[in-house]
Amino acid sequence: MRKTFILALMLSLCLFLTGCNKRNNNGLAREGVIVVGMECDYQPFNWTETKKSDTNVEISNIKNAYAEGYDVMIAKKIAESLNLKLEIKALSWEGLIPALNAGEIDLIIAGMSPTDERKQTIAFSSSYYTSTHVLLMRKDSSYRSATTLSGFSGAKVIGQSGTIYADLVPQVVEKGAIAGTNLDTVPQIVNAIIRGTVDITILEEPVAIGIVSNYPELTYVTPTDGFNVSEEDVVVSIGVRQNFSLLNDINNALNNISEDTRKELMLKAIEIAPSGE
Repeated sequence: MRKTFILALMLSLCLFLTGCNKRNNNGLAREGVIVVGMECDYQPFNWTETKKSDTNVEISNIKNAYAEGYDVMIAKKIAESLNLKLEIKALSWEGLIPALNAGEIDLIIAGMSPTDERKQTIAFSSSYYTSTHVLLMRKDSSYRSATTLSGFSGAKVIGQSGTIYADLVPQVVEKGAIAGTNLDTVPQIVNAIIRGTVDITILEEPVAIGIVSNYPELTYVTPTDGFNVSEEDVVVSIGVRQNFSLLNDINNALNNISEDTRKELMLKAIEIAPSGE
């Protein structure tokens, strides 16, 4: 009986160690697969499609749904460079970092800026896109001719909750704008502007370009004085768990994507983004 107990204990220990080794292999939850989280609702960085195409990627946690956009293009290049199968999960913005730290996803590729606050809980790759912040509004808005932030005095401004957009709202308010209640998603904000319940919002330029191409009643302005932002606020990076073993490999993969290629990918994403009907 003692021998049987020892054998059973050794077998359990082996199974435990095998499971640990598998879980810790390259820091991935599943060997050979890299799971990427994104909103799938943030054109032109990422969005959801209902039909399979030659370029989109199936969303694993939504039936008959596929992810497309600039983030998807970057994710495909990362997976290819790492020789891993790509899996994409659609998550709310607020759920991305918790899912990453819980091991439900391996990377966040979702137009996320590497802020100091986020760096307290996760790590980031080098930049995979650098953007300019602009102000989106109705084309018939009385603020459409404004060229500086002070030109939006009296305008009701909101941003997307939990993002740099919301963080920049006070800079417009300091110039005389009125802060409204931030909303959770960009589509919600766009609808609020179209309805006239909000005057302006802050977005990255490629996002604004995509929205304006789909909504001819909207336009955007790039203020000449610009926003007071740090470098981390104008770049987007890939979020990873702290001490993630593949971070150097991810940075090497990004370094192999030239600036010209990144611009071409973004222009392509803007071109193929679906209309927001």
